[in-house]
Amino acid sequence: MPVAPAHDGRTVPLPRVAPGALVRTTLLSLPAEPAPAAAFRAALAELVVLERRLTALAPALGDALYASRADHTEDFHREVVLPLRRAVHNGREPRPALLRRLDGLAGRVPELRAWLDARGRREDVLASLRSATDPALAAGRSVLAGLCREPSFLRAASFTSADLLRAVLRAGHGPTDRRARKEEVGVARHAVRAVARTTPLSAFTAVGWGLLPAPSAADRGDASWNGADLPVGSSRAVVRANRTLVDTLFAALAADPRRRSTLPHRMCSSLRDSGGRAAFARSRTAFTAARFLAEEDDEVTLGAAEPLRRLAALCDPPATLDALAGMLAGGGPTEPDPGQVAAATAFLRQVCDAGLLIPVEPYAPQDPDPLPRLAGWLRDTGAPHDREVALRIDDLSAATGEFGTAEPGRRAALLATLRDRWVTLLADLGHPVGPDPARLTVLSEDIVMRQPIRLDGFLGAADHRALGELASLAEVFDLGPAVRRQVRDSFVARYGPGGVCPHVWDFGADADEAWQRASRAADGGAPGTDGDGPTAAEGVRRLAALRAELVEAVHRAHAESGGGPDDDVVLPAGLVAGFGSRMPSWATRRPVSYTGFVQRAGGGVLCVNHVYGGWGRFSSRFLDSLDPGAARVAATAVSGTLGPGATVAQVRPVSGFNANLHPRFVPEEIGPDRSYASLGMDDVELVHDLRGDEVRVRVKATGAWVDVLYAGVFAPLLLRPRLAPLLMDHPHGITDFGALVPRHLSPVPGGDLVRTPRLRHRHLVLRRRRWGLAGPTVAVLLAELAAEGEVPVGTVARWRSLLGVPDQLYLHAAPPARGGRVDEDLLSALDRPRPQYVDLGDALHLRCLGRWLARHPGGVVLEEALPAPARGEAYAAVELVVETYRAGLGVGDAGDAGARAAAGWANRRDDR
Repeated sequence: MPVAPAHDGRTVPLPRVAPGALVRTTLLSLPAEPAPAAAFRAALAELVVLERRLTALAPALGDALYASRADHTEDFHREVVLPLRRAVHNGREPRPALLRRLDGLAGRVPELRAWLDARGRREDVLASLRSATDPALAAGRSVLAGLCREPSFLRAASFTSADLLRAVLRAGHGPTDRRARKEEVGVARHAVRAVARTTPLSAFTAVGWGLLPAPSAADRGDASWNGADLPVGSSRAVVRANRTLVDTLFAALAADPRRRSTLPHRMCSSLRDSGGRAAFARSRTAFTAARFLAEEDDEVTLGAAEPLRRLAALCDPPATLDALAGMLAGGGPTEPDPGQVAAATAFLRQVCDAGLLIPVEPYAPQDPDPLPRLAGWLRDTGAPHDREVALRIDDLSAATGEFGTAEPGRRAALLATLRDRWVTLLADLGHPVGPDPARLTVLSEDIVMRQPIRLDGFLGAADHRALGELASLAEVFDLGPAVRRQVRDSFVARYGPGGVCPHVWDFGADADEAWQRASRAADGGAPGTDGDGPTAAEGVRRLAALRAELVEAVHRAHAESGGGPDDDVVLPAGLVAGFGSRMPSWATRRPVSYTGFVQRAGGGVLCVNHVYGGWGRFSSRFLDSLDPGAARVAATAVSGTLGPGATVAQVRPVSGFNANLHPRFVPEEIGPDRSYASLGMDDVELVHDLRGDEVRVRVKATGAWVDVLYAGVFAPLLLRPRLAPLLMDHPHGITDFGALVPRHLSPVPGGDLVRTPRLRHRHLVLRRRRWGLAGPTVAVLLAELAAEGEVPVGTVARWRSLLGVPDQLYLHAAPPARGGRVDEDLLSALDRPRPQYVDLGDALHLRCLGRWLARHPGGVVLEEALPAPARGEAYAAVELVVETYRAGLGVGDAGDAGARAAAGWANRRDDR
């Protein structure tokens, strides 16, 4: 186990790669490139080279033309040489009549001869390209037609929309009419998504899991990473009704007092008693585009705390309103007085109307199939109208269940039917969907490989070492430590050193604001206020100094070596390996886990697509659909890192977001209702731990510290604010290495081009080369593309030369300006177009380029496609989702923590 000596005498082990890994692979791949398309690509590449040569020759030619004045008459210089020099200087094409008057100037000015030769060759290549365009377009359309006939793409298209499926089916038959050409842009955009992106979405991508063998020195990690070698034949579709719609439907049904009275009820939160007044955290839910439920909290303070305190005790566990009324009326061996029952019922009605007493759903918060439970509840109410609604819900459930195995045409029809039924049902219940019901998402679909995958050779010993060092680097550039410092400061300011917050929700707004402050500080704002001990300002400055030291060293080394935007920025391996020992002690006391999303490129290069938080957060959503060994390995990785005797609990909020449906894989869970969770929100408290000088979660009954792990994909800041203190127990995963790469600015039409080089650590690519174009530059490019014609080879070659981009890229929306709040920025990011693969050497892509760019009027970021989608031999894109773990180095027990983690990992290897 590699270790680095700490500056304060501690021994800090490098994080380890977890034994299990998620695999994501596209189900579609590109065939070998047809000969006409390959010839077109080669000619276009030559044209780009010629454009660059002409640009490179221009300065010397301008100087030579100026110096040639003595070799010809003043009239010739004024009428021929000066206009030619101006055209060359401004990058314009000289008029043909001007070129016919050059006489013997090219013989006297060698630079002009070289320029004319290159220009002549460019005209020849342009002419050949224009004659090769139609065959290349036909070849590209033939490839597209083949992809459109693939069953997985038809299934993916049917999930997206019936209109897309119809367009894909038409494209598969190769029509040449105007409608086909109009639809081609959208069909091609979805086809390149299907061959290039590994984000789980219907039949675009399959997800599997496998064990990573323990690395040895001889292990080189030379597996092919070929999606064709994966057991995609064992895949099955996991289809679930959209939980936003389900939860919205329940809310609409429960709004009827008659129905609500049949349900158990619980208090909206624990009760905070202060001076005889009762305070609660009450939530409001908004229906948000059927993608997730936006929830807000407000604090309600009322008098008469004693009746509310009694009610809170009576509805734990939840009870129906009739039962609560009987208990409030003093029900016992004798029947309660009817007048008292009536008074109690009126009191309960007031509490319900105030949103303080809320009905419990007839399905579990994490129920993967809640519609049957919802229908069963309605049937049990006994009302005829409810039985009719239950039948409608049964139809929704049956149609949803049929979707996964249906053929594409039937899938599209099912989606249309489901959409219409959801819209009608919600409208009939007084909850209309909104202005655009046609875009309603009614279900989610994941394609999961149930058979375990052999990952032998996927990662070698060098990969394990580099990924462990990457985790140490991620800690330095992560927002999580700053968040915890800000949380600590806010907590101590409110509750004092060693203070206790008995109601988690009571600190929710403060914890949420601490995240906002940490983010603003990371963007250059004030980090916080000084105080005694390692407060946010002091502690974060130490971490920021470490980060700044590395940034300055990397930038200096890059500049001293003459590095430009095309030269890789390489991190000093020794410096990165020693980061763990140089982290402030407060930042290493708690354990940490990261998730790396990686792809293999040529030459043994491993490309890091993302680095997020770990603890199974991005893999656990699939655990109940994968081989049972996956859950056991995930639990072992967590317990082996936290150490024996540690109490670990998941928190699993859904908020209507299907990707947040995660099975539990640790013993404990914290939830709002002890009917489903082992620990209720009122069973835990927040404490300022004086020994570690940080805010911890503690079980009230036992005094045990709890490590709270968020199980969900949705951004924590967009979840219910009252959960913020729990979600920030392990807030790591907002990591950005952008500061490590220098920005190179150069003028282009419409503004400045912002170029950043590739960032590497050992053989890992942490950040690909990028080219940023502002909105006005995109507008200029769009105008030039439109002016040239259907396949703008000249414009594309000129801009490829100007920008210095390769032919294969990913097109991203330019990052918007940062607002005042992180959660608002996250919400706006949800509506931005997703990254798209673009091949600037493909005639069909060139035809679509203008329409694809037009989706980004605010600017684009072009990123090199590394790796680019491979061609031939069914070589699908494969991504490995790998977790790393580092044990916490508590106060005075660093060596013991490292030993415990090492022993746990060794036992896990033996068990495997």
